Order: sequence, then C-alpha cells, then structure tokens
Amino acid sequence: MTFSRRSLLKMTAASVTLGVALPSFAQAIDELVIAYNVNLPSWDPTVGPSAVNPTIQGLYQSVFDQFILQQPDLTPAPGLLTDWGWNEDRTQVWMDVREGVKWHDGSDFTAEDVAWSLARAADPATGNPIQFVWGTLANHRVEGNRVIADVQQFDPTIFKWMYFLTGYVLPKAYYERVGAEGFEAAPIGTGPYMVEQYERNAFVRLRANPD
Repeated sequence: MTFSRRSLLKMTAASVTLGVALPSFAQAIDELVIAYNVNLPSWDPTVGPSAVNPTIQGLYQSVFDQFILQQPDLTPAPGLLTDWGWNEDRTQVWMDVREGVKWHDGSDFTAEDVAWSLARAADPATGNPIQFVWGTLANHRVEGNRVIADVQQFDPTIFKWMYFLTGYVLPKAYYERVGAEGFEAAPIGTGPYMVEQYERNAFVRLRANPD
C-alpha cells in the first residue's frame, strides 16, 4: 500500500470532520512520499551551505548517524559514541566508539572513521562551515576503541556540536577510495535508511537499512 503526504492529510481531515477514529495504517505503508520545498545540493552533510540548512537535516539524519544523539527533550544520548569527556586538566578529549555497527556497504564502522571525520571537519580546506568549532581539536588519534584529540582551544560546548549541524560521521576508507564525486553518486552512511536512487533536482529514494 502506498500513501503520499497529501493522501494521509486528507484521511486525517476526513476523520476529524466525520468524528471517527482514523485506523492505523502505519504497518501497511510500503512507501511514503514527502515533498520537500528545498533541493538537496550535496550528499556530504559536513561541507558547504547545505550542511547548515536546517530543512534538509532530516534527509541527512536518515542516511547518516551523528557522533552523539539528541533526544526529543534536547538532552544528549549515546550515538556512534557511547561515552565521551575531557581529561583532568582539559587538555584532551576522549571518545569511546560504538562497536558492531556497519556501513551501508557492509563494511565495519571503526574508531578510524570517527578520528578521520573529526580531523577532516577541522581542516579549512574541506569547506566545513563551522570549521572554527572543529578546529579547536587537533592531533586526532585512535587507541583501541577510543579516539583521543588534543585541545588547542578549550570549548565547553564541543560535545554539543557533535549532535548539531555538521556533526556527522563519514566512512573514511570508502570516501578515500571513491573520492568526493564518487561519494555524491553513491553515498553511504550508518543511518536507518540507505540511498537507493537519487536524481539531482528531481527526487531521492531511500529504503530501510536492514541492519
């Protein structure tokens, strides 16, 4: 069964008008079509103006996971990072990375992906619009399942940025293999949906991530 946003709204309006309960169709929906009022200019959620466009964050969060999750009450919760903090003198940050996660191509998500994503966001050459935030950390390195970075400038909100704009983790090995153009053509993440088909200026088709 297929419903569009318009048909769902019509059914809801009809149920209100008639004063009857709307039956639950949630489990019967095979496809949901959503009209967006803005275009998706890039599949890289960490660079360029699109990275700080709030309207398309829903698309990014469907395909990619953030370092830390934000709950409905705006408090943080473990995401791809299970724990995080500073050392005693606040000269370093440490982040424990979730195990058992897969990228959409079936490869393993690792601490290397987290360290690389943070270092890439801190590099002015990549075009991250809030590079000034990520640039407060340097010398990202992996020790087992933990990522450690040196604090160049103390920012008490650094972990809050990890569940806000541009705070997404990208696949190091895949991105380095296919390059920026290849990633735009076939993006992968660890999120709940996978990019099945994409036509610029036309549509995005996602399918549920079986993992």
